[in-house]
Formats: sequence, C-alpha cells, structure tokens
Amino acid sequence: MKPFAIAAALLALQAPPVSAQPAAPSEALVDRFLASIPDQEEITAEATEIDPAELSHLVALNPGKEAQLRSILKANLACTGPAVTAGTLRMLRTVARELGTDRLQKLVSFYEGPDYTAFKTLSLKMESGVAPSAEDKAAMAKLMAAYPLEAFLDQMNRAGEIISADEGFMTAAMNCASQQVDALTAAGLKAN
Repeated sequence: MKPFAIAAALLALQAPPVSAQPAAPSEALVDRFLASIPDQEEITAEATEIDPAELSHLVALNPGKEAQLRSILKANLACTGPAVTAGTLRMLRTVARELGTDRLQKLVSFYEGPDYTAFKTLSLKMESGVAPSAEDKAAMAKLMAAYPLEAFLDQMNRAGEIISADEGFMTAAMNCASQQVDALTAAGLKAN
C-alpha cells in the first residue's frame, strides 16, 4: 500500500471533530441574566457629560463659540444615548447566547447569590495594591473554578466586535454623527 493511501485510510478512520457548541439559552434565561447583572444603572444610563477632548478640539477650531458647541454636543448626547443603551443590551444578549444555557445559569446563580458579593470584596482587596493573602487567593481561585467567569470575560472582550456588527447601532450612531455635523455646519462652525 502506498504512503498516501495509508494516510487517507487513517484519516478516514478518525472520528469527525466534535463541535463544542453550547446549548442555546431560552430568551427567558437571557432576560433573567440581564436582570441579575449588578449596576444596571450603568448599563442603561445615558451619557450626560460632554467629552472634554471633543469640546476642547471644537473650541480650538471655533474660538468664542463654546456655548453653541456645548448645545450641539448635548444634542448629540441625547441622540446617541438611546442608541448606545440599545446596542449595549443587544451586545449583552449576544454574549449571553454565546455562553449557552449551562454557563448562563451558573452566572445567574453567581450574580443572584452571595458569591458575587464575596467576589467583589476579594476583587477590591486584590486591586488595592496590597498583596492578597493566601486565603484570599484560595477563595478567588475557588470562585473562578465554580463559575464561568473567564468564559464570560472572553465573550465580553468581543464587545467591540459585536457592537460593530450591530447594524441598528451603527446606523443610529452614523445618523447622530451626521446630525452633529449638520448642526455645526448650519451654525457656521467648523467640525475639523
């Protein structure tokens, strides 16, 4: 038998790769997950502060026009706020679906139970700059092993990619940017 035929026979005998696609969670579980995430007001709050760098840039281009610029930038915040909130919620729904039923149920248990408070306390201690004790390290390792926190973080690291692929968000953001440029132009102000 030729070497090529042997290799082909061996490949044919191998089992096909198993897809590790997790079971899709129900929308009810996704809703429950979203409700369990702490600091909900940070997710749904719309920005109310004008970006100081953007304001400084525009003031430099349009000296003496800060009040007009502030008004236009505030209008832009009012336009982009709902788009950002809706896009963030859609991104979190995508992340939840990607995690699958089992992981999502564990995350809901984590956020709804006492372990989230323990995790938050440990995280704050570890971020304080003081070297964590052996007990703290062991407690954190136990929490990390018990819940799919790394998988959640991995999915959250894709947030920019997910939002960029969100046509609804991108369309709304582009419309708001166009409205801002139109407002600057109508007021006789420079944008660049």
